[in-house]
Amino acid sequence: MDNTKAIQPTTTNADDDKPFASNGSVESLNREFDGTANLTINKGTILIPTPTADPRDPLNLTTSHKYIILGILIVYAVSGLCLVTALGALIVFFMDDYKKEGITKAQISGLLTYPSLFLGVGNIFSMPLAISIGRRPVLLLSLIMLFISGILCATNQNFAWHLAARCVAAFSAAQCMALVLLIIQDIFFLHQRGRTFQLFSSFEVLLNSTLTIVSSYMVEALGWRSWYWLFTAVSGFCFVLAFFFVPETAYTRPLSAYMGTDPPEFVATTDEGNAPEEINRSSDAPCIEPLTTLSERKLNTEIYEPRTFGSDMRVFVVKPDFRRAITTWKQMCTIWVFPHVLWISLMNAFFQGTDICIQITYGSTLVSPPYNWENTTVSLIQIGQIIVALLSIPIIGWFSDALILREARKSKGVHEPEHRLPPLVAPLLICVLMTVIYGFAVQYPEKFHWFAIAFTVNIWLFLLLAASTVGTTYLLDAHPARAGAILVVIPVTRGLVGFGISYHTVEYVSAIGAAKTFGILSGIMTIFGIVGLGFYWKGKRIRHYFSRWAN
Repeated sequence: MDNTKAIQPTTTNADDDKPFASNGSVESLNREFDGTANLTINKGTILIPTPTADPRDPLNLTTSHKYIILGILIVYAVSGLCLVTALGALIVFFMDDYKKEGITKAQISGLLTYPSLFLGVGNIFSMPLAISIGRRPVLLLSLIMLFISGILCATNQNFAWHLAARCVAAFSAAQCMALVLLIIQDIFFLHQRGRTFQLFSSFEVLLNSTLTIVSSYMVEALGWRSWYWLFTAVSGFCFVLAFFFVPETAYTRPLSAYMGTDPPEFVATTDEGNAPEEINRSSDAPCIEPLTTLSERKLNTEIYEPRTFGSDMRVFVVKPDFRRAITTWKQMCTIWVFPHVLWISLMNAFFQGTDICIQITYGSTLVSPPYNWENTTVSLIQIGQIIVALLSIPIIGWFSDALILREARKSKGVHEPEHRLPPLVAPLLICVLMTVIYGFAVQYPEKFHWFAIAFTVNIWLFLLLAASTVGTTYLLDAHPARAGAILVVIPVTRGLVGFGISYHTVEYVSAIGAAKTFGILSGIMTIFGIVGLGFYWKGKRIRHYFSRWAN
């Protein structure tokens, strides 16, 4: 067995000469895990989950291969989510045609709202399937369905066909919201999640916005069906990439691998070069220092099979067990009622619904007096989203990971999931203010510059990205054994509640005016922020209480 150089046993953090968190000690490996973990020791960052010496362990993929996978998942998300959610800037191209056929504006808005519902519902079926048979077959099946639904959208003959095809596309693209994050979690460590989740989200938005801008001019020249053909081609290309470069990433690990105390398989040989000594987990034996970013890691090809091109090409790696699907559904129902999970889920859902309300209203406002924008010009508003997406990488992603490392070192090496929450504060405060302004700008456009609308549309992306990255990493840090269930309840809640909020947007605005409509939404946003303060200060107690049902 190939092993690392000698690792000196230790039970303390040399930086502070204080013991690890009690829930991660050797004596308590079998206790309930509430998310509090050991993240730093000396100058190193502990690798969570603890990687094995297995070459086929997805955590042992090369860094370049991991980022290739991340890039393919971004293209996958663009091919799905952009097709479904980026219709706001292009809906003006066929609105007049549908109105001539007797389709009302509220019905046309259903091309955005109903698919948003299916984006959430699709995960109820796809995630349990991914847990039961593996990530890779579900990913490939999703891409095939997305390719077919793109063709259906491009060849539709009437509004009903168009709406149905978009719902199928949304159902196919649902995995872009949950499965991809599960794959990212499978291959990256805890201290890398903030940046990798944000890289995924930001580049998905960046490509989404760029393609939307380009598409508007393509649609002007070639017709709006060409937009669907574009994303049909992208999804087909992504299928080829995923087939050759995205291996199965499911891997069974003990709960102790997420505590930051698990003794590594990469245990040193003796000075005489003899076989490695067995790890003694008794309370009388010294604790072997866990693997860190400074540890030397070598893979074991004697007791494990090597990773090969053939092994990566296998579609079905996980032995199918559909009982896991039933278990996942049970876990989804259980964990959804955890107060902190419910808060994150409802908050993301409400923000998503509010953003859809903005997406439904901003295009028609800008093409109407006094702004009188051209249809193609409306899509140029997406340029601001490119800027916001790029700025979010350091402001949300890198800052989130740097913050938890700093807080862990201040806390004697101990990481608390609540340390993920502060990057949400600034985006929320800004968007509360801008949403109020947006409502008045839509209702009284003659009194406001178009920038009030354009800035709100773009800055809302900042909040959506922050809520998604911060909320998801917070819950995954707290309950890693329930990652599949967590990654379903967030988009499902987002889809259902977001649909409910946005479905009657046109009627709300007509009945009480845009100023009151968006003013009410701003007030509810503020309530979510106040509740978040409570979770920041008291969230650990809540996590600890509910951990008995999450391990």
